[in-house]
Amino acid sequence: MPVRKIEIPAGYLKADLHCHTYHSGMTGHMMAFKPMDSYSSPQKLYDLARQRGMDLVTITDHDSIDGCLAFLEKNPGAQDFFIGEEVTVQVPEFKKTVHVAVYDITEKQHREITYLKQNFDDTLAYLRANRILHALNHLFHCFPSSPKGRQFLEQMVGSFDLFEGLNGAIDKGHNSIMQRLPELFPGKGLIAGSDSHTLLRLGTCFTACKAANKAEYLDQLRAGNALIGGKYGHFHHMFNDAMGVYLNYFRDLVFVREVHIYWPLWKEVRNALGWIVCLPVFFSGALGGLFVRHWMERFRQNEYEKLIGEVSQ
Repeated sequence: MPVRKIEIPAGYLKADLHCHTYHSGMTGHMMAFKPMDSYSSPQKLYDLARQRGMDLVTITDHDSIDGCLAFLEKNPGAQDFFIGEEVTVQVPEFKKTVHVAVYDITEKQHREITYLKQNFDDTLAYLRANRILHALNHLFHCFPSSPKGRQFLEQMVGSFDLFEGLNGAIDKGHNSIMQRLPELFPGKGLIAGSDSHTLLRLGTCFTACKAANKAEYLDQLRAGNALIGGKYGHFHHMFNDAMGVYLNYFRDLVFVREVHIYWPLWKEVRNALGWIVCLPVFFSGALGGLFVRHWMERFRQNEYEKLIGEVSQ
């Protein structure tokens, strides 16, 4: 498996800056059964991240800080934890959404961001005005078609100082393009995260900054002074996440009862049985769909490289 190997000098702190819990809401697949996007609990995510060598921990659930707040409620003195969120921001002129990671925010700021996220310009203006640490995740995910690609890329490069340069669910080719950004656009910085929706890949990608504590780490990250490393992704990582969510859905209904605790018994039985019946369909559909998507994105890699080069000139 391809790995971006880097030597972390003494005095650096590490964090996986992209990971999810069951507070990320429902997934966009098999909607009739109402499965969640992840079944990892905040506490288990924190414990495992620390076990795997992360000095600091955050949670970046989709459009929610509930997982962060749940963890802090049980661990109010945690000095190695900070609130994160992956915000789905609308870019109306392209009829597209982008995922913006924000870090070290308050509940009030979360509410304001939630109100503004329907408009890209308003959201970015608020983040800048309040000096909120933010980065653009997986730039090439659902990238616009060629006619609008350059205009979109120019807007994103002009809007962000930090970009996700290593995403553990994306292959080496796309990540390598992102890692050229600081060279092509001086002043841009990179972060890394596993983008893990199960606990399997948690901590396999990390962002390291020279710091003695959380405050110094965030200051260095905001300045773009970070090292990134870890394992590159492949389509089978996304498949593993999909199957992990599938199996954990059944496990939660039958054994754990941690997430879907408010469903009546008849609904749990119906959905568990239906989930088993649909397993072959989900397995083959997820495997085939992710494989096709993986090769389609590989096919577009030359297009992305060309666009990056043109915009940098």
